[in-house]
Amino acid sequence: MASDTPESLMALCTDFCLRNLDGTLGYLLDKETLRLHPDIFLPSEICDQLVNEYVELVSAACTFEPHETFFSLFSDPRSTRLTRIHLREDLVQDQDLEAIRKQDLVELYLTNCEKLSAKSLQTLRSFRHSLVSLSLSGCANIFYEEDNPGGCEDECLVNPTCQVLVKDFTFEGFSRLRFLNLGRMIDGIPVESLLRPLNSLAALDLSGIQTSDATFLTQWKDSLMSLVLYNMDLSDDHIRVIVQLHKLRHLDISRDRLSSYYKFKLTRKVLSLLVQKLGNLMSLDISGHMILENCSISKTDEEAGQTSTEPSKSSIMPFRALKRPLQFLGLFETSLCRLTHIPAYKVRGGVGRRKWPGTA
Repeated sequence: MASDTPESLMALCTDFCLRNLDGTLGYLLDKETLRLHPDIFLPSEICDQLVNEYVELVSAACTFEPHETFFSLFSDPRSTRLTRIHLREDLVQDQDLEAIRKQDLVELYLTNCEKLSAKSLQTLRSFRHSLVSLSLSGCANIFYEEDNPGGCEDECLVNPTCQVLVKDFTFEGFSRLRFLNLGRMIDGIPVESLLRPLNSLAALDLSGIQTSDATFLTQWKDSLMSLVLYNMDLSDDHIRVIVQLHKLRHLDISRDRLSSYYKFKLTRKVLSLLVQKLGNLMSLDISGHMILENCSISKTDEEAGQTSTEPSKSSIMPFRALKRPLQFLGLFETSLCRLTHIPAYKVRGGVGRRKWPGTA
């Protein structure tokens, strides 16, 4: 159904400027490079909207032609201020990040930007004093550099045999960084040494990254409030580390049920540990896990009457120890999703009025 809400004047102006860049905000230098008119100053609210809307137009509008030097409009922080930008897919390349390296970015989300290489790791260092939130999710080539610089540039993006994994990059100097997403990175990245310099992480996403030793996570036991380990092959050792992160409010250890790779099974003991040790937990996702039958009470023993979110009535035995209902509980593709009394206000994969199709 189409929305009755009209577009804002800001949105209309942004759209018009982006479709007429060399006639509004900028001009062509040497007939190819965009430059901002010298009498224009754009604050961060406008710059952020221009960049983020540009990404949307390139991704969605088949009639919109992207400009190769668009990001050069924001190369000078004296006339433009970028603060929070979200870039994705093949739209962004190394030279685009290089063009904005003088900006004091606070939030940078890069999603599935497979054309970014290790050159962009060096550009990221330019933002180390200002970045608070960084996502490199799905940027599979950003830790690769060419084995033969100057040759096979396009081929290297699709042929790992002519690339070398960069292992000496760390987040040294990123003193303000609190939120980091490294989900779906390639195997072989030395995660522990990469993250060691970060002192006060509040949120970390390591989806799809495999590590046999998660002890390094305990360095943030007094600061980490959100941890996502989707599709990580867990073990009892991982659980022993996780339950030491006593400040956690959101924990996602869900996985793809269709994969036969994962051997770990959730037991009553594991769920009890999570409840007992993580007293601040408000959101938990265990979707896709094989869960042993001793975690739930039988249908005949379930209390009759209307479904309840009260922990004391929980059909999942370990969750009866909760001090209060969870705000969110992910049970998609588990044997627990069809139980009657689930102590959570929103349930993914549950039945009845509290079914929740999204994630936390």
